[in-house]
Amino acid sequence: MAPLKIGVMNESCQLSDITCLDLLGNCSTEYIKAATEFGYDYLLPSAVDMEFLYISSSTDPAMMTLNLKCMPTHTYDNAPRDLDILLVGGPLLSHRPEASLRFIKEVCEDTKEKVVMSTCIGGLWIADAGVLKGLKATTNRGAITIAKQLHPDVDWVDQRWVVSKSGHLHFWTSGGAGAGIDMVATYVKEHFPEAIAMAAWDALDFDPAARGQFYKGSLSEWLSSAGE
Repeated sequence: MAPLKIGVMNESCQLSDITCLDLLGNCSTEYIKAATEFGYDYLLPSAVDMEFLYISSSTDPAMMTLNLKCMPTHTYDNAPRDLDILLVGGPLLSHRPEASLRFIKEVCEDTKEKVVMSTCIGGLWIADAGVLKGLKATTNRGAITIAKQLHPDVDWVDQRWVVSKSGHLHFWTSGGAGAGIDMVATYVKEHFPEAIAMAAWDALDFDPAARGQFYKGSLSEWLSSAGE
């Protein structure tokens, strides 16, 4: 079976936007093989071959926050479109390379069934590509108001994460980066064998049941407490 092909758009994003990748990577054959010395060899039959592609404007190191540089494997122009999963982080609204929007659109136009995920304001990056029209989605809670203004044709929902389906596309969009981690943990729980999913969480001392998909208070209450 071909490796699970996972594309990552992290250019100009916060590091926390993509830390959720570890929950996927901890289910990979590469990781489980490396962890056999800690007694994880029993998970090898359940491990999944994965290929991570880091996609940016050029092959120069891509800047992230905290002066972190990530070495891209592909550009928006030459990256494969037949991905299994595309994870989109959340750069500021001013960062919208035209090639990135074209890439997102072409990934979605490719007929292979796939998952498109976003964390933080990555939902707005996806929306800017025009592929969320008529669908439920979410973004960082502090950006929902502006998201509704910029893209009134998207059904923006005040939840920690939202799952929507459109034909061969499965959209998993989250609020802030912490909600994104919980979202990916839920995806792993639903799409990987239970034993390896639990091991992925345990390796990070992570409890996916601690929070849930819904916020405790309303958006208006949250905005009021934030001083807006």
